[in-house]
Amino acid sequence: MKITNQQKKLRGTDQPCRMSEQVEVNAMTQIPKVRLKGTAKKVFEYTATYLLHNQLLDVVGIDLLVAYSREMALYHDMMREVEKEGFTIEIETKNGTSTVINPKRKVAESALANAKSIASEYGFTPVSRMRVAGLITPKQKQDEFAEFEEI
Repeated sequence: MKITNQQKKLRGTDQPCRMSEQVEVNAMTQIPKVRLKGTAKKVFEYTATYLLHNQLLDVVGIDLLVAYSREMALYHDMMREVEKEGFTIEIETKNGTSTVINPKRKVAESALANAKSIASEYGFTPVSRMRVAGLITPKQKQDEFAEFEEI
């Protein structure tokens, strides 16, 4: 059984002569720099870290990830304000006071819908996660007699 370089590092046997010639370099090894502020920056950093760790982020997808981060930030910020102000607000009309749904709630719902449509491309939703997982893990043929061949 072949031991990976990571396992050798954990065991403390990661001497250069024992390391295998595996290419472990990813095109992007750190979170790319983008100009986001506040909640959007936090969402981007968290999500980009997750995607990089699972090797799902490439240079082409950064703009889409920025859009996702902005939509999720808008959702979180609006919902924070809705929680402070209330889900309904009272407005003055010519017939008197009327209670309506807080318009910030509608903005938040729209932002969440946009973020969900973008998220399906990255495998954040349960259905798309299964699709993306199928792309990541190669389908291996199961050899029925493999266990008998091991020494």
